[in-house]
Amino acid sequence: MKVICDGLDLSDAVLKVSKALAVKAVNPVLEGIKISATGDKLVLTATDTELTIEKTIKAEVLMEGETVVVGKYFVDFVKKLEKEQIELSRLYDGQLQIKYSESESELQVYSAENFPVIKTEEEDNYFVMTRKDFKSVVERTSLACSTDDSRPILKGCLFELSEGTLTCVALDGFRMAVVKKEAEANGDFKAVIPARTLLEITRLLDKEDEKIKVCLQKNNLYVKVDNTVIYSRLIEGEFVKYNHILPTSFSNVVTVGKDAFLSSIERAAIVARNDRYNVVKLDIKEDSMNISAKSEIGAVNENIPVKLKGKDISIAFNGKYISEYLKIAGEDFINLNLNSAIDPCILTPVGNESFIYLVLPVRINA
Repeated sequence: MKVICDGLDLSDAVLKVSKALAVKAVNPVLEGIKISATGDKLVLTATDTELTIEKTIKAEVLMEGETVVVGKYFVDFVKKLEKEQIELSRLYDGQLQIKYSESESELQVYSAENFPVIKTEEEDNYFVMTRKDFKSVVERTSLACSTDDSRPILKGCLFELSEGTLTCVALDGFRMAVVKKEAEANGDFKAVIPARTLLEITRLLDKEDEKIKVCLQKNNLYVKVDNTVIYSRLIEGEFVKYNHILPTSFSNVVTVGKDAFLSSIERAAIVARNDRYNVVKLDIKEDSMNISAKSEIGAVNENIPVKLKGKDISIAFNGKYISEYLKIAGEDFINLNLNSAIDPCILTPVGNESFIYLVLPVRINA
């Protein structure tokens, strides 16, 4: 293999695919980036068998071939050569020769024969939406995905397509996010997509007005964005019946300005951050909400205006869960839908019922 390419193009490609590199893999080849030179292009691929990212760039191919270079060193090395014209050559002694300017270096390689083969099948199902809408859906739900390996199904978002409407759901046992968006689809279906995969896809979506097509192939996902392809395994299992969790009526509705609420919650959370549950208390009466937090660091006690429909109520939450929601809520005003100090709270942006955020309160002593 012998190929010449632009250093900036190569660095960008290597950085993108490196997100799928395995860490401390049993098979060392999974810690490598596969380089394939054919025709007038260079294809770089990395995989940990759960997530695969493939990036194609233009190149002058002098000799076709392929090899696998040790990933973490190649990423760091190429990043220092963004302004150079680079020549890559597979040497017969098992090294990758890298030539740039008047210099040359070598890195260890593995045989490409041992690199996993990524098989693509005919798409069974797919949905299409604007990149902007897809990013919004992922941003508003993925924050509620679990990071606990004991319940793998909760480490992803449920994508449920029905009659042209996409419903995306994520929950971690303490909070739940539900978003609905219109989408083109070839039927009704559902799948649980790993949060990690979704976040990597959104990092590629810079042209927000263009559309993205997400293809589902049995237990796998396939997405092509410009010259980058992402393959991922779907999470198998039965997702939580989220509709059974959502309350259907409320005795109290509190309307509050998002910016004032967020600022106050963030200040209170600074004081509460040493507490395991980051407890911030809300005391709501008539036209005012008192937001407070107390710890050995100090105390915060603030009042902001609200509109209350219902009775006075005191309730406490993990401040982190509230602030993360408020940062992506979108609209200027938020409704807190409440029943009691121990029942789930539903937060919705005023005028946008397609984004529902449920958070469980923290029980505190009166």
